[in-house]
Parts: sequence; C-alpha cells; structure tokens
Amino acid sequence: MAIRTRTLKGGRKAYDVLLRRPDGTQYAQTFHTRREAGAWEAQQKADRSRRRWIDPTVGRVLFRGYADEWLRNRPGLRPRTVELYRSELKCHLNPAFGDLPLIEISKRAVRSWHASLVQSRSQVTAAKCYRLLAAILNTAVDDELIPANPCRIKGAASEKSPERPLVGIDDVFAVADAIDQRYRVLVLLAAFCGLRLGELLGLARNDIDLLHRRVSVTKQRQEANGGIDLCEPKTSAGVRSVAIPAAIIPDLEGHLARWAQPGPWGALFVGPRGGLRRATFYRAWAAALRATKVRSDLRPHDLRHLANTMAAQVPGTTSKDLMARMGHKSSQAALRYLHASDTADQAMSAGIDAAIRSARGERPRGTGSKIG
Repeated sequence: MAIRTRTLKGGRKAYDVLLRRPDGTQYAQTFHTRREAGAWEAQQKADRSRRRWIDPTVGRVLFRGYADEWLRNRPGLRPRTVELYRSELKCHLNPAFGDLPLIEISKRAVRSWHASLVQSRSQVTAAKCYRLLAAILNTAVDDELIPANPCRIKGAASEKSPERPLVGIDDVFAVADAIDQRYRVLVLLAAFCGLRLGELLGLARNDIDLLHRRVSVTKQRQEANGGIDLCEPKTSAGVRSVAIPAAIIPDLEGHLARWAQPGPWGALFVGPRGGLRRATFYRAWAAALRATKVRSDLRPHDLRHLANTMAAQVPGTTSKDLMARMGHKSSQAALRYLHASDTADQAMSAGIDAAIRSARGERPRGTGSKIG
C-alpha cells in the first residue's frame, strides 16, 4: 500500500492511494489532501482486519441509476407511493446525489443536504426524503456496494408535524350543509366514523349495513399518474367494520336513495359525471369552506382527527379499541379489526352519537345495535 503524490494542471496536488485486492489486482482512489488519503487508507486496512472490506470500485455506480433500479425492483409499492418517491427523487435527492457514485456519498454530505432541506422546505419534507435516501442506501449496503449507510442523523427520519386545531361538531355540520349534497354523507362518515378519504371513495352500497349501523372497510381507492386503483387497505389493520352513530343514519338512508349508484356493488359516492376523483371533491370542499365561517385551512383529514378524539374521550375506551376502530397498524395480530370488541366499538359510536346530539340540541337516543 502506498500514497502517490502528483501535480495537476495549475499546480494543485492530488494524492492517489494505491492498494491491492485480495486477488492481487490493484485499485486506486484519489484525494485532494494527504490527510484524506491517509484516513481512507487506514479505513481500508481496518475493514480488512475486521473482514468488513468491500471493493470500493463496485460502488462507483451513480446514485441516480441505482435509485431508479431500486424503485423498479419494488413491485409491491402502491401507485401513489411510487409517484411520491419519484417526485422526491426528482426534486430533492437527484439534484444533490444523482451524479455521485454511491461510494462518494459521505455522512458530511448527507448532513449538509438534510440541513439545507429543512431550511428551504420543511422538517416534514426533509424527514420523508431522508427516509427514502436511507432505504436506498440500506439496500446498497445489502448489495455490498458500500460498506455502511452514511445516513446517521439521529431523529432525521421522524416527522414532527404541527398539531392541527380540532374542528367542532357544529363546524362539521356547517360544512356538510354547505357542500354539494352528494358529498354530505362523505363528510359525516369522515368526521364521526374516522374513515380516510381513500377508504370513503372505495365504499360501495353493500359496505353499508343500516340494520346494524355498520360500515365495512375492505378496500380503498388511490389515484396516481392519472389512473385510478381500487386496492386493499395498506395494512391488515385497515380492514375493519366500524359502528355508525345513530344520529347520521337518516342522512345515510337519504344518500342511498338519491345519490349512490344502483346495485350492491354500486359506488357509494359519485361525482356529477359518475366517477368521483379527489380533485372533484376537493373543489366542492373548498367551495363549502368559502360558503361558511369555518376556517379556510380546514382539511378533510382533520375530520378523521375529530373522530379519533371523540372516540378516545368515551369512558372505558382502551388503546386497543381505538386502534381497531381507526384502522391503526399494530404489531400484534390480536389487534386486527375482527378481534376487537364489538361492544367497545358500539360504546364509542354511542358516545359520539351523544356528543353530536348534544351539540345540536337533540335528545339522546338508545344505544342498542339496531335502529329503534
């Protein structure tokens, strides 16, 4: 092993570290300073002694090409996830690392990039992009292209989204009254059953059981690259049956009679021209906010936050019950929706129903599982 000094045009010096592979063939790495060259040479020796050595020349593949290959080799990703990853690569990762060989992506470069992204964009965006970068480079480690992942920033992968203000029940009904009435029940199910927008758009007539006041979530609808994909929920916890508060059953009955497509598999929510895209609903949502005194930055997902909060405030609700109702993922199979207590779910529904009626000045109804 040796470090060879040579003079470049303009008088600058370069330092080539000349090493030999276990099979006797030679390889080299060039540095701008002798200190960097010496540190790299020492690291190569240490990796060999610990039997962790990886030929640095195999890591000369550019990040841009490797990231594209990484994405192509993940067929199980949802269309919207693929779309998000491609956007993050195009806008934030490739401009910083795309033309760098994997082996040259250093901890220092990652720290500098992450700090710049937090300042120029947001902590949430930086966290999402950092997780993608770390995942790609983890695979590069598994492929033995690099010896270690340079993504080592503590806490960088965690999102710290600001707490959203809690919407009131009166505000929910104000929006439901003001929105295009074909979407009124969508707003109410989001606010009082806690369903996600993709889950709501995936509902069919036969997912609604008026007799037992339940809505079954077995699929969700996603949109990506102009197409529509009807698929299973992202996790097994997303498949669940949720009790519906009695206060909104009349709205559901009216919706089924007037707006839902015919037949058991007919879509529960449709737009003016038949299909319902997110953009169509968002336009109706924005128009409803403008027509009311509800704050203009209210998001449809804030309705789910209200449902979660109301269910958690019902006496006797446990974290297991809440996770099952909201479709939160759990590491234990026992927390899947079918294993949740139906009694607890009905109690949460009754508690939400009582809160709705109290806010609207109505007398509470019975809490039995059937419509009375």
